[in-house]
Amino acid sequence: MANLFFRDEAGDPRARTGRERRLLGRFLESDIQGSRTLCDEALAALDDLAAGRRRRWRMTGNAHTLTAFRHKSRIRPEFARAADLVLPTAELRLALLEWRLLLGKKAPRRRSPAR
Repeated sequence: MANLFFRDEAGDPRARTGRERRLLGRFLESDIQGSRTLCDEALAALDDLAAGRRRRWRMTGNAHTLTAFRHKSRIRPEFARAADLVLPTAELRLALLEWRLLLGKKAPRRRSPAR
């Protein structure tokens, strides 16, 4: 299943990633959230890894720790009993790019209830 990134009824960014990549979706929703700055910081770090300017990059957010290397990355839940997710860094980068595109779009306005 491909990643599906969307905004919910409240306008918050959400991720549907499928069972195998569920931790990726949770990381995006709870740690990157709606922050374009944080997303850009992660993308810049991954670019540095790809270019060989750094060997490792680590980020601990609200609920997960991401440790990224040039070819592989690991998302570790800080509170849940779920197993770590190890994925290709290129896949993580693509997910972050897609998430960034979603964040660049304006959230739909909430409709006020009809009276």
